[in-house]
Amino acid sequence: MKIINNLLFSLFAGFLLAQFSHADDPSSDRKKVEFFEKLYKTKIVDVKLLEEYPDPDQFYSAIAKQVGIPEITRKAVEEKYGWKNDEKNFMALMIKGGGSSDDWGVVVTKFPMGLKTAKNKEERMKLFKKMEMKMVVIGYDGKISFPEKKKRKTAPNQD
Repeated sequence: MKIINNLLFSLFAGFLLAQFSHADDPSSDRKKVEFFEKLYKTKIVDVKLLEEYPDPDQFYSAIAKQVGIPEITRKAVEEKYGWKNDEKNFMALMIKGGGSSDDWGVVVTKFPMGLKTAKNKEERMKLFKKMEMKMVVIGYDGKISFPEKKKRKTAPNQD
């Protein structure tokens, strides 16, 4: 009976030890570069600790750039919408990620190229009306989706 108790205690202690040691593993913490290095099987360089950035989005954006999220996004919007950087348009990306999320959210904005050379406010305002935005979600598993904003029904007049 004493042998069984010792065996059960050893198994229980080993289980607890394994749990605590796993929690200290940087590659299991989404707030650490090591998590993304393990996930994407790549070395990430020149990214500071999360706490050293004034905004957490800067930390996750720096990681996203090194694991290819901008390139994946550009390819996805070109295939889905025909958008690309060319003589007519240029794109800007805003990347969100991190925390407990299992994906990267990327807001893609397509601007008319003329915006860079517009001579006055009226010309810029006219070109801004041609600006378009789309959301791209890239899961940590590589799955790409394009969530659409739900169209709201107009509220009835409240006279």
